[in-house]
Amino acid sequence: MPALYAGKRISKPLLGGHTYNAMLDGRLVWPVAKDAVVSIEVTDDKGKALPKSLAVSGTLKLGAKATYADGHVGDLLTTKGVTFTSRDTSTGTVSGNTLTWRHGGTILVTATIDGFTSAAASIASAYAPESITVTDGSGATVTALSLRAGESLKLQVRVLPASADQTFTAITGDGTVAVVGDVKPTGLTVSPESVTLSVDETATLDVSVLPAYAP
Repeated sequence: MPALYAGKRISKPLLGGHTYNAMLDGRLVWPVAKDAVVSIEVTDDKGKALPKSLAVSGTLKLGAKATYADGHVGDLLTTKGVTFTSRDTSTGTVSGNTLTWRHGGTILVTATIDGFTSAAASIASAYAPESITVTDGSGATVTALSLRAGESLKLQVRVLPASADQTFTAITGDGTVAVVGDVKPTGLTVSPESVTLSVDETATLDVSVLPAYAP
């Protein structure tokens, strides 16, 4: 490709039969094949493929490999000789070769080597939970409950936004009053505690499961 200056083509500078080069925006104006970057692969700092997603508050070390016009692939670069850039700093930021989560969405990262910038690598950025809603079977929002001993109610919990991780742990303020989830028996009582019977006699025993609201 010819080099242009002020719209005019510049010939290769020759001095004593040798071609001398020049740099323009960090790139050689007349690169030879072994110095001409034609593509860049963005990887992690170990040279492995980028993960598909970045967790909330997560970080990732980046690396990059350049392929040159003569077909050879350069060394893995992580800090020296390469510049990483986030094209959307609202979802992720880059400092050196460290990518840091900022917000849910899509992170687009590029690498620049010898003035050549790669295509953007895409990484899904996880959404952080922003609110939680609790509803009953009818879909009505639940803020408080009144239950009798032994009663139960199925609740539906939704983490917003819907794209955020829906994993949650439900607890009650006082586990002696009510529990969330399947109630597990903690003990048994039998009354009377001991019985002495003669031949052909019978007795009735009362068995209670603890706690009283357990099945």
